[in-house]
This record gives sequence, C-alpha cells and structure tokens, in this order.
Amino acid sequence: MMWTAETPVILYGAAHRGTMVSRYLRARCNLIGFIDRRADEISTHEGLPVMPVDTADKAALVVVCVNNIFEHESIAQHLAAQGFERVIFCPVNGSNMSWRSALDREHMAKVHAAVLDEKLAIPVAVPGMTGLFYPEYKDEALIDGKGPEVLAWVPAWLVCARRDGNGLFKDSPAFTLFPYLELFKWFDGEAGATPDHYIDLYCRPAAEQFGIAQTAAWVGNVLSSRRQVYERMRQTESIDPLFFVRHAVRADWNADEAHFNMDSGKHRAAFLIHRKRSLVPLTLSAEDYETYLNRPALQALITCMGESGVTELPYPVLHSYFLRAPYQAQNAYWEVLLRACRALVLKHFNTTGKVSLKGVCLRVHSACHEPLAQAFALLGCSISYAYQETEFDRCVRALYRVAARFTHAELALDHSDYVLDEWVAE
Repeated sequence: MMWTAETPVILYGAAHRGTMVSRYLRARCNLIGFIDRRADEISTHEGLPVMPVDTADKAALVVVCVNNIFEHESIAQHLAAQGFERVIFCPVNGSNMSWRSALDREHMAKVHAAVLDEKLAIPVAVPGMTGLFYPEYKDEALIDGKGPEVLAWVPAWLVCARRDGNGLFKDSPAFTLFPYLELFKWFDGEAGATPDHYIDLYCRPAAEQFGIAQTAAWVGNVLSSRRQVYERMRQTESIDPLFFVRHAVRADWNADEAHFNMDSGKHRAAFLIHRKRSLVPLTLSAEDYETYLNRPALQALITCMGESGVTELPYPVLHSYFLRAPYQAQNAYWEVLLRACRALVLKHFNTTGKVSLKGVCLRVHSACHEPLAQAFALLGCSISYAYQETEFDRCVRALYRVAARFTHAELALDHSDYVLDEWVAE
C-alpha cells in the first residue's frame, strides 16, 4: 500500500518527538491528529485533536513517535490488535520478533528513519501490518553450544554453592550468601551493611582451624585483602566485561532441588548478583542444560501465550527462551527482589540461625507480587497466596518447577513465617 499526500496520518505520541514530526509532516501530508495515553488530560496539541487509541480512525496510517525505540514493536502490535493496518515504527535490533522478510524489515526502518530525519519522499510504499511480524522464542542464553559441554547464561537464583567449610551454606543459592553480599555492600558504603558476617562465618572458623591469632590487625588485613579483590573485579567488569564469561565455573544440575550446584565460584556469583546481574555464566554438560530447559513446560507456556494473544509479558520470565521478550516494566522488579531477599535472609538468619529458606512459609497477598513469589519459591520458600493466579502464572510456575510450592491461602494452614509486603519481607 502507498502513503500519498491524501493518506490520513495519525502520530502516536504527542510529546517532543511527535511535536517535531508534526511540524515537518503537516505541510506534506494529510495529518489528522495524535494518539496519546494522556488523551484524557490534553484534547488538542499543535492545533490537532489528541485521542485515545480506541477512538482513532482505523483507516489512518500511524507513525510511532516515541523516543524509546524499545517500545515501538509492542506499540505496533497493540495498534495491529486494535485494527490498524498501516503503522510506521522503528524495528529493534536483537528483539524476539521474526519478520515476514528481511526486505520488509529493512524497508520499515528506512521509512521511519526518513520521517525522523525529515527526508521523506511521498508517495512511498508502506508494508501492511497483517502477517508483517510475530514473536519468535529461541534460546538466547547459549553462549557456546558445541560439544558435550555448553557455556550458557543461567538465572542467578538457580546458581547454588554445593558445600562450604562449616556446612551453614551447604546447597545455598548465591542469593542467600549474605556474608559476601553484605561485605560488598559495605565496600560500597551502603548504610546498614557490615563485614561482620563475612569475618565471623567464613574467616574466624578457618583461622581457628589453623591456629591463627584473631587480632584487630588480622581482621584489618583480611578486609584489606578482600577489598582489593573486590576492586579488581569491579575494575575488570568495566574494562573486560567478558572476563566472567571466559572464566565461567563448572556446575551440574541437581535434579532433587532443580538448581545448579557449583564447586567453586561463590565469590564471583555473589559479585554479579551484587552488581544487579540477573544472569550468571556457567559451564554445564549439554545433557544438564537440556534438562534445565524443561521443554514440555516451555512449550505449554508458549502455547498459552499464543492462545491468549500475549506478546508483551506481564513480568520478566528468566528462562533461556524469554530473555529478549518484552515485558511490562512498571516497577523495579529486580531491585525489589534483591531488597526483599536481603531483608528476608538476614531476618531468618538472625531469628533462627539458619540460612536455607527451604520450608519457610511466605504469605503473599497481592497478584502484583506473583513474580516475587515465584522467585522466593525458587529460593526454597513455600508460598501461601491470597489472590487469583492466571493461566500464564501457572505456566511460569511449571516452567520454573515450583508449582508444588504454591498453595492457595484458602487451602493452606493459617501459619506463615513471613509476609511479603510492598518493599520488604517482615
């Protein structure tokens, strides 16, 4: 189909980008208005009507004028679902969308760039939205898949230590290695962080074993040494970001607990979590990696999404096949998880002297906390939830292998150890 001078055109976005595009296009084509989420607050802009998407003319061509190009494909899909057949937007490199053809993708990018660069020559052909592109889910975590071993990105909450000197952290997720995590926070000067856990739980037992005098100078030397290691890792992360990939530790699949166990590398894994990395590189057997993928549950989730028309996830799904899938970024999910996990682990340790969250009952009241509940279930908690889960939620729980750890509050015992609140576990 052709974009001509007579084609009715609507701009999606009545902010800075939309304003600039409107001033360029209005003398060159039939510009009839804006679509904007603030249509209930602003009725006109640049002398043109501003409308919500559901009342806009579906026969019009829509040009997406949003600065954040990572939103463009989701916006285009939403417009197509609303009945718009012609949409101009910026394709995103590295997304999970598969196009009808490379030529269509290249042409779409050129037309959108011509509008923004004020070099549009009309009439110009515009790809139709029907069958133009669709979500494609593929393994985005595999770094090197050749041979009997693979190198892959693994969700940080599945990375666990196998053993430690005093047994306290045996089989513990790196998320719960609070002596390391608190030490790193202390190095960064964060309020409330302390190196005492690291000294008391790791260093003093080793010193006692070898008869080392635990003087104030000894403590200072230990912390100085660890700070140097921390600063070197931080520096290396900046100048050689692939260092942790090249030096990925080996791990194997623990079928009983459904996570990966490392024999070494706790320091590096905890550092990456401290740096808010959601993925950790591991060297695995190809067989273990295939087991982890959980393909029957994976296919069930993809089918569920297809049947319900889900193209933008309601929350992040940390699995190899969804790492590029767009999701609704309405809250600081990862930061909230780190904060809540820190509060829960420290509270649990100070109260019980235990690190493991296995068997801890966590009450969750709000459906918006479902992804946090899934994360804590992966870390060992039993979840008592007081809301109606969706079919998507159930499929993700199955993919994560934690469905058995969820019990609806109506069927659960009244007792719970902790309650997941807005920001912390209390």
